[in-house]
Amino acid sequence: MITSGKIIPIYKNGQGIHDVIEELQEQAKELTFYEKHGFASCFECDETFTDLDVLNKHQEEHLKKEQTLG
Repeated sequence: MITSGKIIPIYKNGQGIHDVIEELQEQAKELTFYEKHGFASCFECDETFTDLDVLNKHQEEHLKKEQTLG
């Protein structure tokens, strides 16, 4: 699964939801960096991966370390 690292705030009373919908529609039209270049890098250490499943497992390890170390 390919996900975006973008954060779009959604506010009370639905404010911002149109921005979310627009962003999702734009992403559906655009190729992701991974699709264009064939690799992606870890958010924490910038190590590059050509397999997104391996990247996800690698990043999970960073998150586990961060949660246990505080």
